[in-house]
Amino acid sequence: MKTGTALLAGLVSFAAWISACGPGESPTGGGGGGGAGDAGGNGAGNGRGGTSGMAGTTGAAGVAGTGGGGRGGTSATGGSPTGGAGDAGATGGAGLPQLTVNGTKLQDPNGKTIILRGSSLIDIGALYFYAGQNASGITTRIDKVAAAGVQGHVVRLPVYPKIDYNGGSPTCSPCPYPVGTGPTASCTPTTPVSASDYVAKILKPAVDYATSKNLYVIIDFHQIDNATTGTSAADANTFWTDIAPRFASYTNVIYEPFNEPLDTATSWAALKPVVQGWINTIRAVAPKNIIIVPSNNWDQRPGDASSDPPTGTNLMYTAHLYPINWRSGNGFQMQVATAVTKAPVFITEWGYGPSEPASWGTTLQTTIDGNGASWTAWVTDHAWTPSMFTDNTLTTLTSFGTLVKTWLAAKANSDWVQ
Repeated sequence: MKTGTALLAGLVSFAAWISACGPGESPTGGGGGGGAGDAGGNGAGNGRGGTSGMAGTTGAAGVAGTGGGGRGGTSATGGSPTGGAGDAGATGGAGLPQLTVNGTKLQDPNGKTIILRGSSLIDIGALYFYAGQNASGITTRIDKVAAAGVQGHVVRLPVYPKIDYNGGSPTCSPCPYPVGTGPTASCTPTTPVSASDYVAKILKPAVDYATSKNLYVIIDFHQIDNATTGTSAADANTFWTDIAPRFASYTNVIYEPFNEPLDTATSWAALKPVVQGWINTIRAVAPKNIIIVPSNNWDQRPGDASSDPPTGTNLMYTAHLYPINWRSGNGFQMQVATAVTKAPVFITEWGYGPSEPASWGTTLQTTIDGNGASWTAWVTDHAWTPSMFTDNTLTTLTSFGTLVKTWLAAKANSDWVQ
């Protein structure tokens, strides 16, 4: 989740994008306050503002390989019948092994339990745009995150659609992946690109550079919206029909089909067929990549999802943890406790702001380590929140960033591939 002010009771809302800056300019927007909880007291929220692009060099190219043509996904709640084209020159993961799910564990080919820990970038289209429409904005950000000690072994790459609905407070990327029923007049991309250009100029350079740095990579379709109604579920299918075959041969790439379904008024039973459709779309062309399964209520129902799982292999389950939703008595903690007994859990977002005591983070660390969950912390920026950095040079860490650094350092060689 990304933060903002509460606009509607029972929904989390978010700060608006500051998109009037030119390439390389630093917008001033800071993070908003935490959003309101949902009707059951389980809302999540964390704020964000704009970000400036960082100058840098172009990332290293991936190892050449052979790309195949994509096949279509399934129809109905599944995918588009038209397959996306495969990429030539797909990498094989730069030596990182294909991980698999075995019961409640994520394992390497030797059967060793692996726990991935790392961090999330902001919208990679924004990083590209603010670097003068150059992938160096992404590769330099990865380098700065690593230099600060908050990279770990996995990086999450958020890919924003034309309009991220944000539970009623729309957010617009200056350079989105071109899918979605928007944008409205106030949500027109500053730098629109075609799907093929987005892949060639933004996503693939980001994935290949992270791969060259020996990182596992999560491709995150970063939508926040109802998935059982509206068009966002179909948009996700369109996205994965294109993207899934392109990185199917990368042993280090993980797919996160939908950032945060809302669907607060429906049960997992209603959302499950939609999620199954995304899985079918991906599996039609990418049989091995780990898939991170979302759930209702901003990913706050992983226990329900893992107890009645969709069909498929190599499935993990996510939860997004922030102070506003991770508190005793609201059922979310029990949902996660249930999920870790059913399947491996990947907490693809967690974080906290300066108003929270450091004990919130260390207590969460104890819980997550005890559960054996993988995680990526949100977010490696100084303006988007909860921020890991205090400055736009990304050299000084916040209290949250410092915890991420010390946690990663302590576990640098634990639960890791040999």
